[in-house]
Amino acid sequence: MKGYGRWLQLSIFHCRLEGGRRVEMAAALERTIDPAADHVVILDLGPAEDVELAVESLGKTFQAIERRAVVI
Repeated sequence: MKGYGRWLQLSIFHCRLEGGRRVEMAAALERTIDPAADHVVILDLGPAEDVELAVESLGKTFQAIERRAVVI
C-alpha cells in the first residue's frame, strides 16, 4: 500500500485515488495477495457531497456475519 495511501491503523489505509490509480492499486494487490487466505476490501465513498457506498472484495469470498439472538 506504500505509495497509494496513508496508513491509519493495522491493515487500514486511507487513499484518495483517481479511477486509473485505483485500478492500478487493485491490480497490484491482486498480484500480491493469496486469494485463498487473504481478503482485501476496497470501499469507494465517492465525492463527499454524493456518497454512495461501493464495496469491492478481493481474495477469499466475503461472507457477511450472521447475527442472531441467543437466549440464555
